Amino acid sequence: MSKFQHHVHRCTFYSLIFAVILITSFALNNIANASNNPDPRSVSEDGIVTSPLMNQTTAIAWTKEEMENAVPLMTKIDKNQISDINRAMPDGPAGIIPGKLPDQKYADNSSIDWSGEVNPYSEYPYSTVGKIFFRQRDIYGTFFSAVCSGAVIRENEVWTAGHCVHRGSGLEFGWSTDMVFVPQYYDGYAPCGQWTITQAKTTSDWYNNGTRDGLDPDHDYAKVLVSNPNTACTGILGFAYNQDYNQQYLSVGYPAEDPYNGQRMIFCWSTLLKLGIGSPATYGISCPMNGGTSGGPFIINGNALNGTNSYIVPGANELYSPYFNSDTKSFYDSGF
Repeated sequence: MSKFQHHVHRCTFYSLIFAVILITSFALNNIANASNNPDPRSVSEDGIVTSPLMNQTTAIAWTKEEMENAVPLMTKIDKNQISDINRAMPDGPAGIIPGKLPDQKYADNSSIDWSGEVNPYSEYPYSTVGKIFFRQRDIYGTFFSAVCSGAVIRENEVWTAGHCVHRGSGLEFGWSTDMVFVPQYYDGYAPCGQWTITQAKTTSDWYNNGTRDGLDPDHDYAKVLVSNPNTACTGILGFAYNQDYNQQYLSVGYPAEDPYNGQRMIFCWSTLLKLGIGSPATYGISCPMNGGTSGGPFIINGNALNGTNSYIVPGANELYSPYFNSDTKSFYDSGF
């Protein structure tokens, strides 16, 4: 190789390195800007942040294969983070808003085990629960398909976890998109249809401070607006707030990590196990469900939503929810 050719090769090599550095720097700068600037399309009021409207004209039903390949979300917290927690106290009078049964019958739970597959899915309150499919960006801004659980709380609203609708940390690109709710999902089938989600809202605490590492789980809840509901098929959960911990909790969701596969609705029955992190303190039950369960309901009295599957302690069979107080009731009451 001549000296001239060697010089050209060296120049080309260093030019490529310089280009890679520039591209990497530009990408990281964009991510930093997105992290530090609030989303200009979001509307924040009274501790609640609402997403921009999703484009219904481009909404496309999820295929069976797409639903099966969606990544299950779940916040996981080390057990050493949970210790010496004070009990959350009611900040107002306790209340329960009644639910509404579907056209199917009420489930008989008198002789079921502490955890297992729901059967049949069409019986209330299980009938209100389904899977939420969506696309969300990773830390580099690249979209991936994901899945959570959720439950019907009004004719056109579904409750879920905050991290299922927004990544948290005030990220400009944090909102989930292309969202659908599939109540009573079973092996890729949608017996009550796919409900198109047109808008989402979560707490400003979760939006600004929440992370997948477990920061601010006490406000890790959200709700979404749907355009084509069928509550005659699902029924509607009631809502309970400022309740005592002395409850029998029914948690329902679609865990998708081993030994589960995300294709079956699973339940857990449990009393209070222990308190978790947050202020007001989150609370945990004994339950082996894992990723994909996020957003599913904690139900009391057979028909009232009183918690949300928020995070787990891996290997400990512990599932935690925010405590529902007067702030949660105000969020529940807020409209779109």
